[in-house]
Amino acid sequence: MKNLVRAEMETSNPKRAIITYDVGGRQIETCTISRDAVEQLRRDAFVMPRTLADFGGALDDEFARKLGRAALLLLATAQPELETHIAVTKDQ
Repeated sequence: MKNLVRAEMETSNPKRAIITYDVGGRQIETCTISRDAVEQLRRDAFVMPRTLADFGGALDDEFARKLGRAALLLLATAQPELETHIAVTKDQ
């Protein structure tokens, strides 16, 4: 029953995933937030859209590497102190 309630909550309150860097805590954080809240923020944001077709329709290890690399480099544009910690290939 608990899983059913959770599934109902998730479908009635759709979420998006967010990746942030907490400067004070020196940690990468991932969280979920309501789609409505994100849509308000996206209006003024730098958005990097990618279609599933861009990756052959597969959310595989290669996709995860590219997404992770893009996320880290994007975080570093807003948090320059991260640049010294990032050791990923930047020219792909």
